[in-house]
Amino acid sequence: MRIKELKNSNTKNSGSALFLGIDGGQSHTEAVVADADGNILGRGFGGASNHAEQPGGRARLRSAIAVSVGAALANAGLPPVEETVFRAAHCGMTGGADYKEEIIGAILKAENLVVGHDAPTALCGATGGEAGVVVIAGTGSIVYGENAAGETARVGGLGYLFSDEGSGFWLAVETVKLAVREHDGLLAPRGLQQLVLDFFGYPAIDRLTSDYYNEKISRDRLASLAKAAQEAAASGNETIAAKIESGARILAENVLAAAGRLRFAERFPVAGVGGMFRGELTKRFFRAHLSRVAPHAVPIEPHFNPAIGALLLSYRQGGIALRENLFANLEKSK
Repeated sequence: MRIKELKNSNTKNSGSALFLGIDGGQSHTEAVVADADGNILGRGFGGASNHAEQPGGRARLRSAIAVSVGAALANAGLPPVEETVFRAAHCGMTGGADYKEEIIGAILKAENLVVGHDAPTALCGATGGEAGVVVIAGTGSIVYGENAAGETARVGGLGYLFSDEGSGFWLAVETVKLAVREHDGLLAPRGLQQLVLDFFGYPAIDRLTSDYYNEKISRDRLASLAKAAQEAAASGNETIAAKIESGARILAENVLAAAGRLRFAERFPVAGVGGMFRGELTKRFFRAHLSRVAPHAVPIEPHFNPAIGALLLSYRQGGIALRENLFANLEKSK
């Protein structure tokens, strides 16, 4: 995370001080513009912000930021991004600031600009700026916590090959693996192969796997199978449900590891965010395992989404206290 300060700019800001929060994810980017009192003036959405180091990634990131912030400003009735100076802007990006600071800094003008990881923004939004732990389980997964002393702990989140258990991509891969085993006669028929083939519109499982290896199917596209897998599990597919429980158990154990490093000896809040936690089975399994391995953990529903979390961090950067009337205004307009 790095702070860039903008000084002696000739670009004029419209009206009162403006604050910007950005949540840059693997599926989309959300920007929120607000005033100093917590009134949300506009929101905007753009494409994915991840994999900036890959071919075409810088152009995609540039577009995601310009489009999302431009739309938020337009929805607020404010001038375009190149004519606006924010008092503070916080960008929480999947994968952190690597390859992103330079690109975002060339687009946004802010007296204080921070480009960092998306985990702190998710935690800040979920707990309203309080100490605790957030479990992000979207396309990827990570557990992140902060204590009252400002110490941090991160568990997991090292990418789809080495980590990310309990994530959408992980569940999609596990579902395809089960479908392959069913196809090979190693697993009694559970409707898994048909589920996968119907979802992607393929006639045979080997065609699907071949197209993935040949990059005709993206990781994000494969991860989108997770929603159909969760629905199948909720409808009674016990084989997929067992996989979801396995991922939820690992996420709960990761919370325990983070809590130990943060020396949480008393009750502390834990929030789950991301697409996997929109599934009731993931929520139920996670909370059951969490109560078993970390009895001091208190599951909570997130107060705000990660984009608002980024906005809250921008207030801190700009010297604005996170006071009651600010939260009340955010609640009204969230």
